[in-house]
Amino acid sequence: MKRFEALLAAGLGDWPAGTVFLAAVSGGSDSTAMLAALAALRQGQGFTLYCLHVEHGIRSAEESKGDAEAVRGLCGKLNVPCRIVHIAPGRIAAAAGKWGTGIEAAARFFRHRVWLREARRLGAGRVLAAHTRDDVLELLLMRFLRGSGPAGLAGIPRERGCVLRPMLALGREDVLGYLDECNIPYRTDSTNADTKYLRNRIRLRLIPRLNVLFPGWQKPVLSLAETQAMSASFLKAEAEKRIPWHSGRSGLEPKINAAAILSADRGVFFAEPLIVREEALFLAADKLAPQSGNEATLKRSTIRRFAAGKTGAADLGGLQLESSSGMVNIWKKGKDFFERGFLLLIKEPGVYNLKGLSIRIGTARPAGEFCGYFSADLPLAIRPVYKDDYIFHDGKKRNAASLFAEKSARRVLEGACASRYTDRICAEDRTGIAALIGRGLDGGVLVWRREEKLSVFFASLEYEVFCGGKRSFPG
Repeated sequence: MKRFEALLAAGLGDWPAGTVFLAAVSGGSDSTAMLAALAALRQGQGFTLYCLHVEHGIRSAEESKGDAEAVRGLCGKLNVPCRIVHIAPGRIAAAAGKWGTGIEAAARFFRHRVWLREARRLGAGRVLAAHTRDDVLELLLMRFLRGSGPAGLAGIPRERGCVLRPMLALGREDVLGYLDECNIPYRTDSTNADTKYLRNRIRLRLIPRLNVLFPGWQKPVLSLAETQAMSASFLKAEAEKRIPWHSGRSGLEPKINAAAILSADRGVFFAEPLIVREEALFLAADKLAPQSGNEATLKRSTIRRFAAGKTGAADLGGLQLESSSGMVNIWKKGKDFFERGFLLLIKEPGVYNLKGLSIRIGTARPAGEFCGYFSADLPLAIRPVYKDDYIFHDGKKRNAASLFAEKSARRVLEGACASRYTDRICAEDRTGIAALIGRGLDGGVLVWRREEKLSVFFASLEYEVFCGGKRSFPG
């Protein structure tokens, strides 16, 4: 008992007398043991202790209510003030669907938000979370299997922001031994047995096999995390120094609906090594949306394609990336982005549909005098047209706004009108804008394509939905 409490006290570190700690307690074994040990330490350590339980509304009402009552009952026995916060059932699942994240990631976002609000209300020095050494090992295996970089393989930090984890030196066996010695019951989450979750598959299937086949594997893996933490710290410092981000200097604000924008000089960005570029993008994402700028939410493969210059734009869910006009821009989407903006990233030949327009990517140039086609490299990004976009057309550098405003234009598809247009889109590959595409009021389609260049891919446009089913070109 004394050993467990001594290790937890060491994990707390040195704090002035009178410090307020807010313990985040789920009712499970780890957080229950933490709460009991903190209650035993508070008088000798001179801190004030509060408890917070978040009911996520994910599991059955009976089970969730049982967890909350168990925490409330333990706090009563330990004489610890307790607050229960309820999240409406379905809210987290709805957010996960909207953000394109897993249930666990969405639940973590809501939980942390509640923690921060309660900490501010109480004037708490830190929110205490009950992660243990076993949690670190499970997370490292999860991130390794997902292909994380140095920051992801650095493990769980002891302290980040207002969250402090005082139990990282303790394992699950220590926790269970302490609870047994103190005769303290705890709750078991029924979802812990559900192997559809990666963490549970690792905990229940992979780790037992590792323990049998590779005894002592935990120590070198934890050592790896320490090395990766140093690497991540170095990369972060280099990325911050080499690729500075600036707010509101991109000139994009009038063209997009953004809650916040960060911009970096494109020449400076692409002059740095790829790993530094990747880290700079993760850092920028973290500044704009702290819950999104990590590898659990953002796919490194998507970040890498953009950082390598293989695509000029990337949709990161709540964030958007674009390289244009000499700048690399990343912005947090405004609330109505999905009504106003869109992006389709085409990486291989095939047929793609966007806003009623069918785009066929192939290696053969379509036949026919009025074929709506253009040549491009892959990957190809389809995005809205911005007023300062331009294209080299008929030997001239032509501005998109002026092209769409023209009262006459050469037809490239039968039935295309030369008036004003609705639904304007831009097709951009790694070398720039390949085509500007507009739809006329009569349903016809106009395509301004850049000067012919050697390319192995051709994009052809099919617009039956615009023209009542009438095709104007073969193939």
